[in-house]
Amino acid sequence: MIRSTWLTAAVTFVLLSFAAGCDSSNDPAPDTTKETDGRISVNNSEQELAARVTARNQIVAVDTAGLGKRSAPAAFSLTLKYDLAPPTVGGKEVQATSVHMSSTHAHISYNLQGAAYGGAVDILFLLFGGSWGAYPISTASFEGTDVSSIRYDDGYVYLAEATSEAKFDPYTAVMERIKTSLLHTLTVADNKRTPLQSFVATSVGSDETHLYATTGNTGYLYRIDKKSLLPTDSVSLSDARWVDVDDKYVVVMQGTPGRLAVFSKSTLAPVKTISIGGATIPESKSTVQLIGGKALVAAGDGGVKLVDLASGTVVGSLPRVTVSKLDPSVTVTNAVSASGKYVFIANGEAGVYVAEASKDLEESTGSASISLKYVGKLRFDDLQSVNHVAYNGSHLIVASGTGGVKIVRVEF
Repeated sequence: MIRSTWLTAAVTFVLLSFAAGCDSSNDPAPDTTKETDGRISVNNSEQELAARVTARNQIVAVDTAGLGKRSAPAAFSLTLKYDLAPPTVGGKEVQATSVHMSSTHAHISYNLQGAAYGGAVDILFLLFGGSWGAYPISTASFEGTDVSSIRYDDGYVYLAEATSEAKFDPYTAVMERIKTSLLHTLTVADNKRTPLQSFVATSVGSDETHLYATTGNTGYLYRIDKKSLLPTDSVSLSDARWVDVDDKYVVVMQGTPGRLAVFSKSTLAPVKTISIGGATIPESKSTVQLIGGKALVAAGDGGVKLVDLASGTVVGSLPRVTVSKLDPSVTVTNAVSASGKYVFIANGEAGVYVAEASKDLEESTGSASISLKYVGKLRFDDLQSVNHVAYNGSHLIVASGTGGVKIVRVEF
């Protein structure tokens, strides 16, 4: 069985209580682990989800070849604990597109490659200490809907999507919410969708009362009320790729060319636009993470940028990696994720790289320069093109397209 003891006990108690309150019958018991509304199919079957997991428990080598001389070995070790194979939608395997981690769970989004629409969501339960692991507890598949990115907030997963449904014409960008139960499994109850202008919703962020969504190359930044899921404000922004929020700012990474649009969180009034370069490839992914008053940016063909938001100064950077025998167009920086002094970087077909900062990114303030240095590349035997990484100081989760998801333990 691949679930924590307390979680399994809770499920068993609920099911036994339900059975005790029902009249005996010769009819087969309903499958309470599955539900559908015709468009969304939810599967909370522990046994079926476990079949997608391969336990590895392998040390992940950190390759330093081609990165120059290092002053000291990395202060961490990495263990690949599990591979999670992607789900299928309509008989086709989807690709992992993004990861969002809360304190106890990881949430993963998927879509179909090419022109067809189809997507999925996984929820993993994260364990720590002697029971360390990351086990799938719930999945949902979507007919006719690509899921670009995902965020969990206060009992719901929020999804940035594109849909093929004609009722959303002339645009196809959609924001959707899916409710989670007390056990953090998905349910089709109370799900809701809101159409947005443009063709793809590319990202979603949140604060205490609002969601923030970006949409495509002819798109917008939207501020959306959590309860009604209706937009309350919008700002036209071309090539809006990713949004993040802190206590002071709402920041959007824009592409072609790469720049940060900075807004006041309280009023959504524009504060400044910061040119950072890169992100010149159309319809590409470029994430931004707000950390310690700075924006850590995946700038596509511009590598990694670290920007002090108060001054608008680029205080640190890393060049895009180059790999012999790989076309530069497939080694762009898609996503970055940092905690403390370490930054994990999704570099497409070049794989996952790790960099070390000269200061703790969560604690350093001001516009003083911060050195960022590549300290290695993570070597997996079968890594596909990496779309996204999420790192919280103990877990590293890698979304590697059709290669599925890799769950890595980070120890210091």
